[in-house]
Amino acid sequence: MLRITYDDNGASHDDITIQLGGFVSISDSYYLLQDSDEDVPAPLRVRTSLSQMMSAWAEALSECSDTCYILTELHDEFSRWIQCSRLGTEDEFLVQYGWSTEAGHDLHPIRSAVRTSSPADWQECDDAKAVTVSLIDLLSFGGSMEAFNAQEVPLFDPTLIFEHFRGAYGTQLLTAAVAHFDLFGKLTSNQKLSLPREQLRLELELEHRPFNVLVTALKAMELLVEDGETIGATALAAEHLLTGGQFAVTNYIGLAATSPDVLAMVERLRTNTPFGLETDENGAAFIYRDGMSSAMEQTELARHFTLSLAGRAKNVAPVLADRFRLHDAKTLLDVGGGSGIYAIAYLARNHHLKAIVMDRPEVLSVAAEFAEEYGVADRLELLEGDMFADDFPEADVILLSNILHDWDVPECAELVTKCANRLTTQGRLLIHDVFLDDDHAGPLPIALYSAALFTLTQGRAYSAAEFAEWMNNAGLSVTGPIETLIHCGVLCGKKKE
Repeated sequence: MLRITYDDNGASHDDITIQLGGFVSISDSYYLLQDSDEDVPAPLRVRTSLSQMMSAWAEALSECSDTCYILTELHDEFSRWIQCSRLGTEDEFLVQYGWSTEAGHDLHPIRSAVRTSSPADWQECDDAKAVTVSLIDLLSFGGSMEAFNAQEVPLFDPTLIFEHFRGAYGTQLLTAAVAHFDLFGKLTSNQKLSLPREQLRLELELEHRPFNVLVTALKAMELLVEDGETIGATALAAEHLLTGGQFAVTNYIGLAATSPDVLAMVERLRTNTPFGLETDENGAAFIYRDGMSSAMEQTELARHFTLSLAGRAKNVAPVLADRFRLHDAKTLLDVGGGSGIYAIAYLARNHHLKAIVMDRPEVLSVAAEFAEEYGVADRLELLEGDMFADDFPEADVILLSNILHDWDVPECAELVTKCANRLTTQGRLLIHDVFLDDDHAGPLPIALYSAALFTLTQGRAYSAAEFAEWMNNAGLSVTGPIETLIHCGVLCGKKKE
């Protein structure tokens, strides 16, 4: 079986690996960047060229009745080709690695991708043995052809779209604070328009999680300011959000007070429960824990939700796999891995890697489909389980991607410790998530996303400092975060010496 891996190392040298049987060679992507649009990022240009080359190979091999040669490497003074000879009438080929005196600069990677006659001075590589491969296996290129789709990164950053989509939560929280909880009116009990944090929480009759979500959003809107343990109105809020003021806009905001979305948010804040968790409401909470009523146990709802999240993952996962490499890992465990897109992105870049996605059975059926689609099913294990109740297998790297924000603080600390305990020596825990500022005063897009998480899960957004505290307590040293895409980033926790 022929395997091809491209791993952008920022140098365009020694970044393409070709494996045929036991023969492995390393080549440069430099030649694949010639005559291509320089406005397009180099990694995308390389992957596009490789994908086009493999499409040409697939067409030639399917039509080949005798022998053809496929171009695999370009070098200054020579090129490497693979000779594919059909064995009789069977759909099998004898495949042999060889080289030609034709120089890479004289060949075009796509137009020269296939030959039906021998390249100039073609001869077998001394250390490469011929292997017999079925047409089906050869056309899969070891899964590489499909896997290149999992390696592509978006040309345009979709973050702004997500900010617009989540913007409605700003209206809901602001209206709830002004028209339902009279938050700014309660601050007038003190001449300085401020109250101790705990006193304000008690007066609002909110539990800690909804209080944090509401206050974080209002701080990010620059309507509240926190000084130590005291929360107060900003000058902007004092002028415009106190009832009866000359320039008050509270009645205008109150126009949305009876909006169904606002009323739903008020209910979530008052009860501290996600939508549908304790009722028969359509959509039930999209989280799972033993004994909990959850949409993730309903086949159609679980499939719909998993495929919806896969849309975001397909944008973010390749960027994560590019920016945080796993060259030296053998096993990746993706806890709560859902569609498997993050694990697949790593498998597409690292053919030495095996991955395990752990999740609920209804969710894993989607992951199985993607594993087949991207040609990595032979290296992706699907493990049914409850991440709180069941044991984790040991792994070199454990990934928690957009998982912890679904849970409250005690559960987050529990999961981090559980992961840390299943890392191999020198193992790493990757927390890929969004990050509030350490003072929880923003950024506004994350504060509004936190509100979205609050309404659908038992969690909220956390700061890098909060994640790091749980990781340190679990015996991990922390580096990062490294930014990925759509407000996400990755923290790495490594076992302490």
